[in-house]
Parts: sequence; C-alpha cells; structure tokens
Amino acid sequence: RIILFSNKVRSMSSPRHSSGHSVENSPGLSLPAMSNGSGMVGGGNPNGSVVGGSFPYLAEGKHSGDHSGVSVYDAEANMKSNMGNGGNAVERKDSKTKQQRRAILILTSVLVWCLVSNALVLLNRHILVELNFKCPVLLTSFGQMFTFFAVCVTRAVRPATVPDRDDVTLRFWILHCLPIGFFSCGTLALGQMPYYTLSVSYVQMLKAFTPVLTLLFSLLFRLEKFSWPLVLSVGIIAGGTGLAALGEINFAWEGTLFMLGSEVCEAMKLVLSQILLQGLAMAPMQSLYYMTPATISFLVFFSVTTESKLYVENALPIIINNPGLFTIAATLGFGVNLTSMAVVKLLSGLWLKIIVQVKGAVLMLMSVILLGDTITSVQLVGYATCVTGFAYHTKLKMSSSKQRVEEPRK
Repeated sequence: RIILFSNKVRSMSSPRHSSGHSVENSPGLSLPAMSNGSGMVGGGNPNGSVVGGSFPYLAEGKHSGDHSGVSVYDAEANMKSNMGNGGNAVERKDSKTKQQRRAILILTSVLVWCLVSNALVLLNRHILVELNFKCPVLLTSFGQMFTFFAVCVTRAVRPATVPDRDDVTLRFWILHCLPIGFFSCGTLALGQMPYYTLSVSYVQMLKAFTPVLTLLFSLLFRLEKFSWPLVLSVGIIAGGTGLAALGEINFAWEGTLFMLGSEVCEAMKLVLSQILLQGLAMAPMQSLYYMTPATISFLVFFSVTTESKLYVENALPIIINNPGLFTIAATLGFGVNLTSMAVVKLLSGLWLKIIVQVKGAVLMLMSVILLGDTITSVQLVGYATCVTGFAYHTKLKMSSSKQRVEEPRK
C-alpha cells in the first residue's frame, strides 16, 4: 500500500499528468502548487503565468464547468482597463466642472465690470454737471487713492495676495511703470472734462475712435504689420466717428478735443504696456499695487497745478455736503480698476475691446433713458458704421492671432 501510494503521488506531480488535468477530473488528493524560486506559483510553466500546474485552464485560457476561462493576466488587464475608464470619466467630469466654473467667473467679472463702470460714468457726470464740481482731476484721483489704499490694506491683512516681486526694482518702476502712469493720468483726467459740454451718448461714440489711434501708434512702434485690410477697417471706424460728430446737436470743439486727447493717451498707454510689461505676468492686485502710485503722482501734480485755486471755494464745500456720493465714487473707481484687471487676466485684450464697445452701446441707451440725451438718425448711422468697422477690425486681428499660433506648430 505504501508503494502504491508513492507511485500515485509521483504520477500526480509529474508534468505529463498535470498538463491536461482539470479540476473536475483530478482525484480527491492533490498537492499544492510549488514555488519555482522566482516568487511565482506553478513552478516551471513556460508561459510564465501566475497560476499553472494543477490549474492549466487558467493559464491557457480554456474553460471547464462553470469557469469563465479567462486567464489571470486577462482578468488583471480588464480590471485595469475598467479602472482607467473610470479615471478618465472622473477627469472629464472634473475638466467640465472647471470649465463651467471658469465660464461663470468670466461672465460674472464682465457683468460686474460693465455695471460698475457705467455706474461710475453716470455718477461722475452727476457730480461734475449737476453739482457743478469744477475739479475733475481731483475727482478722478479720489478713485485711484482709494484703490491704492484698499490694495495696501489687503496686502497687510493677507500678504500672500499681493506678494513682493524681486524683478520690480526702483529703476524698473521709474523706467516702466512711470511712463504708463503718465498716460493713464492723461486718459482719466482728460476723459472727465468732456462731460461739461458733451452728452454721455456722444462721448461713447467718440470712444469708438480709439482703435484707429491704437493702430497708428502700433505701426509707429512696429508692433503691428502694415496691411491694407487693417487700414480699411480703421478708415471705416474713422468715417463713422466723423458722421456721428456731424449729427451731434450740442457739438462743442472743446469737449471733442479733450476726448480725442484722452483717446491718444489711452492708445499710448496700451502700446507702452505691451512694450514695457511684455513677459511680466502679474495678478490683478499686484498690477494695481505697482501701477496705481505712478498714476496718483501725476494726477495729484496735475490737480494741484490747475485746480488748487478752486479747492476752497468750490471743491471743499461740495465734498462736505455730499460725502456719501464721493465715497461711492471712490469705491466704484476701485471696483472698476479691480474688475478691469480681472477681465484682462481672464480674457484677451481683443475680447476686452469688444466688451468695451458693447458696454458703450449699453451706456448710450442708459443715457437716453435716464438723462434724456438726444440721439439723431445721423448719429445712429455713424455709430453703426463704427461698429461695422470695429467688427471687421476684430475679425482681422483674430485671424492674425490664429496664424501666429499655428505657425510654430508647422
């Protein structure tokens, strides 16, 4: 009996016996598979499968009885594939959620900026015209001062929001930030004066002329390549602006020249920002922290030299009698600066110009409803011509940007 048992054990452990033995056909006594010393069970299976020896149907992909006949490697691959598909689904869901959040943030920023900007224009016009406040530069400087104060408070409370930059030295600030602050001062100060003699709607029509001046300065500084389609687009805008001026009932040269001067400063500020700040990425609060002091310095100098005689007899009594209005105006000025920086960060400068045109059209409608401004049919035709030229100009710029993006890929 001992000899028969030993022979039976040898026959069960031999490769010939195990190569075709299934679970159902194996006798009641079976030995566990042995290790081959490599950490794999099954000892000597040429396929290198994890399970072999007594379970060849798993290694060879055969089936017996109720078994599925899937190898261990196939089962593991299927499990990883399912996990991968699940991971991709989660990633797609997260990406979609991020896109939705970004879209909501962009829409909110644009709406808040348009609302705050238009509210500030109407409030400043009320202070300048209705209250007869004769210090427009001083009024503008209040908003910039409040902006810098709010940024400094934010930096003191949460330093990580407005961190220091090693690349912004005193020399860098004088050579780069100060020129931009000068033209920003001209944009703000000269942009307030037309409201004494011009309607809000006509001022918005004149602002449509800014792309023409921006293109001229861009060509002058070789930031833009000359092309006849671009010249045609700005020519259409210029013609529409001239037509809108001819249709203005209460036309005044003084206010028109002030507005054109403001647009010249705006165009120069945009061009210098592109030249001097190229490659210098800043968060919105950082930009306000470094740029606002330069603007304030020029506004204060301009106000003291031209309006100081009116401080006591005009400005001070009106401020004392209407502290709430000036506080709101200063707060709105900070809101415009912050939201405009956020919009620039979230969108391109081209889309910002498009939104500015839409905002101007909305403000024209509000001025007609709230202030009783009169818009003639000639002005409407002129403004429509400006919008058409601007749309064509935008299409050309978008095509040019697309070509610059695709050229490196080729």
